[in-house]
Amino acid sequence: MSSKRLHRWIHIQHGLLILLVAWLIATSPWVHLYNRIPASPSFWVWSHLVLGMLTLVLTVTFTATCLAQGRLRQYFPWAFGRFKPLLSDLRGLLRLKMPGNEGVGLFSVIKGLLLLAMLATAITGALWLWTAGTREAVGWRTWHLESVKFLAVFLALHVVATIAHLIAFMRH
Repeated sequence: MSSKRLHRWIHIQHGLLILLVAWLIATSPWVHLYNRIPASPSFWVWSHLVLGMLTLVLTVTFTATCLAQGRLRQYFPWAFGRFKPLLSDLRGLLRLKMPGNEGVGLFSVIKGLLLLAMLATAITGALWLWTAGTREAVGWRTWHLESVKFLAVFLALHVVATIAHLIAFMRH
């Protein structure tokens, strides 16, 4: 795949993930699942299950696309022992200095952790579905709900970082 097509594909994936994750989070209060799918699932339950599986596939392909672009070391610099740019960005924040959007600093780490949270949420949801009706389903549901909490935190940080960069860009 050419670089231009890969770049377009990652933007399509990103846009679809924004829509899917927003839908899944916004409608989750109407999804009442414990250890099995009800005999007569509601629209909310069906949409959560179907779109959740679509989100799993898209999250895996989005992760693969990001890694194909060589972003492993960018999103997870700490995994390779590179803490200095992250610590520098954190110190800069204390001085009210905006971290850079690229490189291996704070915002890249947020993107990487968001990616991991998305994978964890999608995988634990799929495992809950796979084990539905068993005792293990309750455990996977618990892990899924915990993963969603991390997803929400890193998603909020990602949105705040994006908005902050847009404001900084418009000022210059």
